[in-house]
Amino acid sequence: MINKFALTLLSLFFCHVAVSANDGIKAFGEPKVSADLVRFAVIGDLTGGERKGVFKVGSEAINKMQPDFILSIGDLIEGGTEDVATLNKEWSVFKRNLNKKGIVFFPTVGNHDISNMVMRDWYTKTVGPRYYHFKHKNVLFLILDSEDFTSEFFSNFKNKRNQAIEVYKQDPKKFNDTEYAKMPERKYGEISREQRDYFLDVIKQNKDVRWTFLLMHKPIWQSQDETNFKQIESALNKQNFTVFNGHVHSYQYWQRNNMDYIQLATTGGEHTIGDGENMDHIMWVSIDDSAPKYLNIKLTGMLDKKGNIPAEGERLLMDEK
Repeated sequence: MINKFALTLLSLFFCHVAVSANDGIKAFGEPKVSADLVRFAVIGDLTGGERKGVFKVGSEAINKMQPDFILSIGDLIEGGTEDVATLNKEWSVFKRNLNKKGIVFFPTVGNHDISNMVMRDWYTKTVGPRYYHFKHKNVLFLILDSEDFTSEFFSNFKNKRNQAIEVYKQDPKKFNDTEYAKMPERKYGEISREQRDYFLDVIKQNKDVRWTFLLMHKPIWQSQDETNFKQIESALNKQNFTVFNGHVHSYQYWQRNNMDYIQLATTGGEHTIGDGENMDHIMWVSIDDSAPKYLNIKLTGMLDKKGNIPAEGERLLMDEK
């Protein structure tokens, strides 16, 4: 009799515990789990006057946030050389600083990543394709190459760039007077017909996607005379899309074609004086069954569990105006 009574009490106790464990769910609801949710981080320019150590702050924070994957808008190495050994070394340093810890990284070509034909050949053999696409959970990503020049133009462009760099070393204030600084290709880049046709076909084959994200380094869409990218935009006119670019090292936002065009600032690159806001940041993007949500996160606002900026960030001078 005692054993049966004890067993009955124990049964009631464990039953009560089991019910109590779900009281919060009953009171406030079940946490939402979305099979459509996509979360990714986008990094800004980290070279072009890279400030040592700043990018590591961002990469360490991204690793803690655990996005589905990481995207960039280009300028991952300093480049500007035809020495392959130097390029390999710079790429190794970037990968070590990225320290992605199993998170997939999708690069975008910047003018520091490819500034001559030797670098173009090196990039395709070492890093990957200059332009490409991928689809994840019915969200389409178009990664463009805004340095898509002919070999003849690249040779001339390289020479003018090297001359301008020498002027900058002597007197930075005279850089804007150089022929290179005044070339529209330096500011906007170029998309070849071959690249245009590639993306037109991709868009045609993916009309049913939920959203399309386009990433490029230079804001080629701002060029009045450019036509190839405008055809890509036209092909997307009945779809939802977002455009990301970098290159200018300052943050700006526009609406064009009733869509978001977002220019990222830096994740370690030199701060420049001009339109937009200077800041070191990453952009966090999430999309489920509705429009994307965007959040710019300044590196100075990222604190670890001890209240410190990751990767010894307190000693770095960030967000200088």
